[in-house]
Amino acid sequence: MFPWEEKGQLKNLAWYLPRPKKNKYKGSMPLYCEEWLILLAEHLWYQKKKFTFPEKKPTILQVFSGVGQFGFRVDIKPECKPDLICDVHELTKHLKQTFDIILADPPYSDKESKELYNTKKLSYKKWYSECDSLLNVGGIFIVYHVVKMPNPDPQRYKTIKRVMILSAPMHKARIALYFQKIRNGVRDVIVSRCQTGFIE
Repeated sequence: MFPWEEKGQLKNLAWYLPRPKKNKYKGSMPLYCEEWLILLAEHLWYQKKKFTFPEKKPTILQVFSGVGQFGFRVDIKPECKPDLICDVHELTKHLKQTFDIILADPPYSDKESKELYNTKKLSYKKWYSECDSLLNVGGIFIVYHVVKMPNPDPQRYKTIKRVMILSAPMHKARIALYFQKIRNGVRDVIVSRCQTGFIE
């Protein structure tokens, strides 16, 4: 066995995709990228849940969606025509439904956040926590970024796939991290009991 064939390395993929996307929206993913990220997530979700396609189709939430086309789309910019217009830092104030797959493509820096969205400083801990509250156990949380983002909670999430996305020459690579939620946190249990009317 070669070193790159070891189990830990099998989590890693690399895609080479064309740019720009046809709509040329600033901050858009490369062509086919959004579709492939979702297809891979669905494949992993079916594997982990041991469902047979199309026995059950996973529900999808896309935050910082821009002009994304898949799932329930959330963005702060009305011109992107999302399904819900809101700041992802306050997501649970506006959305109660839970999902099996969440795709996040946040601004890559506070400077970019200011230039693209004219919003306050990003808090990974805060917006991750908001997404976490809406992700079902066994669900997949995808973070698409220019750096390898940390596992949001190693006690409750495990890394199941890493994808490097390459595009045109002299463009920065992107990294999509796939984290699977293996258990709920205390906050999720409290919220669930309040919603069902059961509180110990």
